[in-house]
Amino acid sequence: MIVSVASGKGGTGKTTVAVSLAISAAPIALVDSDVEEPNANILLRADHSTSRKASLPFPVIDMKKCDFCEKCSDFCAYNGIVVLKGLKVFAVPEICKSCGGCKIVCPQDAISEEPRDIGYIKFGERLGIQIVEGELNIGESSSTPLVRMLPDYFPSGRDVIVDCPPGAAHPTVESLRAADFVLLVTEPTPFGIHDLEEALVITDELNKKVGLVVNRADIGTSDIENLAIERNIPILMRIPFSTDIAEHYSRGHSPAEFSEYWREQFALLWQKIEEQVR
Repeated sequence: MIVSVASGKGGTGKTTVAVSLAISAAPIALVDSDVEEPNANILLRADHSTSRKASLPFPVIDMKKCDFCEKCSDFCAYNGIVVLKGLKVFAVPEICKSCGGCKIVCPQDAISEEPRDIGYIKFGERLGIQIVEGELNIGESSSTPLVRMLPDYFPSGRDVIVDCPPGAAHPTVESLRAADFVLLVTEPTPFGIHDLEEALVITDELNKKVGLVVNRADIGTSDIENLAIERNIPILMRIPFSTDIAEHYSRGHSPAEFSEYWREQFALLWQKIEEQVR
């Protein structure tokens, strides 16, 4: 079973929920697909025992063969190929999408491909949790290609929890594609409900089963509750505002690690998710 933990906005407690759920459901795999700023392991604190580079194919032009016909640049919808007539032809790493089209259309067979590193995929284990973490190189223009690679590294034989990037853009969409269930973490505020509705557009389009976790549930408005009733979406957990949780979080500890009570509550949440998937 693959469970993606997502949110329409940042700061709702999504990573805290994902890590606590993993601790309570272990043995399990935890995948951090927020590759621009992976932070699940701050709470898990697993040693990264191994890592490997993540790369994309990148076009390289052999100027001895190139006749400056411009078919490569005409083909590229993103203007990722620059042709300086009589001087040089080159691809721009920040723009190239690694589609391979320029290589196919080149009549002189002047374009080959070589790997271009875009980041790392790191692996570790603690508390019965195998963590897989994507980390994008600083300066990369798009995180989506690295997010797309992560399912290839899901550990076999274990259920998987995916800690998704915040928001409702392409990286989040890719983080939800393989999910059997999507757990949306939200908060009872105008911002929370606005961004929850944005996330629900994605889950509706992908036809995913959805449940809610309402964080800081005892403050704010009742709009989340009303939306859940209107959309027939189950609220699987309510987490009250808690200075105890906040204090431990500030020290890098998730609720399920420091509290037996919360470990039991998150274990119950996992059982409810299993019931929803069945």
